[in-house]
Amino acid sequence: MPRKPIDPAIYRFYDEIERVARKFEEDLIATGRYKYIRTDENDRRIYIEVATGHEVPVLRPTLNKLTFAS
Repeated sequence: MPRKPIDPAIYRFYDEIERVARKFEEDLIATGRYKYIRTDENDRRIYIEVATGHEVPVLRPTLNKLTFAS
């Protein structure tokens, strides 16, 4: 069964989401308030706030992990 071609707008949309998530993660590190500690079982990167010990999960979506229904 032939698959429908994926609209290029979808690629642009998910690329923008990935860039925003990457920028958020870079800003966390740049402030010096957060430190990377581990990656959990759901591929979320866990950062810890140095002053309080509060954990912040960051999920960076990637287009290659997405599946589209046909």
